[in-house]
Amino acid sequence: MIRIHSVRVIPVRMPARLGGFSLIEIMIALTLGLLLSVGILSLFNGTSRTNKLQNGLAQLQENGRFAVMRIEQDMRMLGAQYCSNTTGGSAPGTAVPVLPERAPMIYAPYLGLPDSKIQSIDASGSPSNAAAGAPYALSPRWFAQGYSCTTSSCTPAVPTGAGLFPGMGLADGKRVPASDVLTIRYLRGSGWPLTNGACAVAAADPLVTGTGITLSPQTGDDPVDFDAGNLALVTDCINPVVLPISAYSSNVVTVGAILPGATGAVCGGSRTRDVRMFNFSKDFVTISYYLVFRADDSPDARPNDGSGSRLIPVLVRSVNGVAQDLVRGVDALRFRYGVQDSAGYTRFMTADQVNLGSACTAPPGGLNVEPGCLWRSVRTVEAHLLVNTVNEVFGLDNASRTFRFDGNPYTLADGAALPSGLLAGSQIRREFIAYVSNRAHNL
Repeated sequence: MIRIHSVRVIPVRMPARLGGFSLIEIMIALTLGLLLSVGILSLFNGTSRTNKLQNGLAQLQENGRFAVMRIEQDMRMLGAQYCSNTTGGSAPGTAVPVLPERAPMIYAPYLGLPDSKIQSIDASGSPSNAAAGAPYALSPRWFAQGYSCTTSSCTPAVPTGAGLFPGMGLADGKRVPASDVLTIRYLRGSGWPLTNGACAVAAADPLVTGTGITLSPQTGDDPVDFDAGNLALVTDCINPVVLPISAYSSNVVTVGAILPGATGAVCGGSRTRDVRMFNFSKDFVTISYYLVFRADDSPDARPNDGSGSRLIPVLVRSVNGVAQDLVRGVDALRFRYGVQDSAGYTRFMTADQVNLGSACTAPPGGLNVEPGCLWRSVRTVEAHLLVNTVNEVFGLDNASRTFRFDGNPYTLADGAALPSGLLAGSQIRREFIAYVSNRAHNL
């Protein structure tokens, strides 16, 4: 008997393929990764550029608005003399009452106006470096002086030297070429009252060296601040005078070396007018606006002066000869002056035109028509500032590089020369305009 046994066939499983990707799969993955990386980089670059552009525009707007606000605050005060302001009643046809311009009488040998070489005014009405030998009236013409500048010079010439304006040039600390300069003066502060009997001499007696004048400060007045050698401005709203001061102690100021002619009437107080004394050397401030170059301290900054360094044009506000950097990134500064002539017409002029003009209104009492007399008739000031983003924003198109300044359109390519001589770089530029009426000339 034959026995047949069943045989169970067990299938043999082939070993699994080793793990990994094929060359095609790897190439596809690399391609997708590369595309994703490019997209991320493009997004990052676009976001970074947009962020730089927005930050630059924000800084430009902030700088421009602050500069305009600061300029407007000063220009509104041009020529202010407390209650002895010019009032604008000197043109034909002006409605009554007609209040004439007032010029302070100077009884000090040296005037020492900051940002100028003016120590006194001679008999012809021109400034002088010499000491005055007789009292004279300080014309309001010297309360404003502008300068129209080209790339090489200014008209009239800007006073330069120690304690004055820096010379023009394409270097750190130099004044920016082809940008104007303006100096104005006005009285600030509260002053201190002079009551009846304030003067140590009678009203009819002469003021002499050593005369004491007693101040009567009131609550809310500024602290009394006099140093030996300062000048004092005394105003009774009709006849302002400037006196030299040799000392101050316990609310008493002592008159210094005074020119002859003043009497006790100028400082004796009044029952009908608010007679006050101001520190002429400190409170009658001289404000100047101009542009200077400052070196960029960033090591990564791209040179823009043609010699391997980077300069930043800065708007400077000088107060009594002390310069203060106000705003960075101001490429150009222009001033226009609205002047009312003797016929009552108002025209906008440049500083050189004002300086040479002759259609002047009648001078204040005791004065002849002085050089540059149209400066007495400046009724408005128009300041044009070309402000940039300070930092460069690369990849700008022509539309972003286009701007208007002083009535003219410009499109500056990267590397093009600005009027100052700097290379334009990749920056956005916008014009800001301050238009200010001089309230010291308004009734």
